[in-house]
Amino acid sequence: MKMASNAVKFQACTGLLLVAIAICFNGGVVDARRHTEHKQLEFYLHEQFVSEPGYPATDLLAASATGNTSTYAFGNLGISEQVVREGVSNTSTIIGRAPGTFQPNMEERTFALYKLITLQTQEWNGTLVVFCDWLSEAESNEWTVVGGTGTFRMMRGYAINTKAAGGAGTNSITFKWEVFLY
Repeated sequence: MKMASNAVKFQACTGLLLVAIAICFNGGVVDARRHTEHKQLEFYLHEQFVSEPGYPATDLLAASATGNTSTYAFGNLGISEQVVREGVSNTSTIIGRAPGTFQPNMEERTFALYKLITLQTQEWNGTLVVFCDWLSEAESNEWTVVGGTGTFRMMRGYAINTKAAGGAGTNSITFKWEVFLY
């Protein structure tokens, strides 16, 4: 009787081990598939440094702890709200807004940027929460996508933005955004 009981225990343990292995393997396959099947978005953020008729400035230094309004002064806090458009032209269709905040890192000449990108198109309707350590001298920067709402609910990923028009010596700059979501 004891031998039969031990055999049953052994078979039960073996069965549970096989089930655990199957669950682990199946979960890994689902996770790998989730990361290889991504959605890609492309749009343009239009940033205006100086107000012009019909195009108000989009960035503003909101607080300066020391009174120093230099771009990289410690303790400064800025706010922004860029227009999101389908194309690089400032007359292309507006598809959303991108409010955010920025804080300078005076040692590294970078900014901590946080944005809430809201898109309203037939395919995409919701918000994306993104942030990065912005290097202002770089041609492109990488952003982390940490979530969203609406059609972006529970999505994660990354975004790359590159300069598409304007820049130093102009009143505006336009960035092409490529967003990869999974």
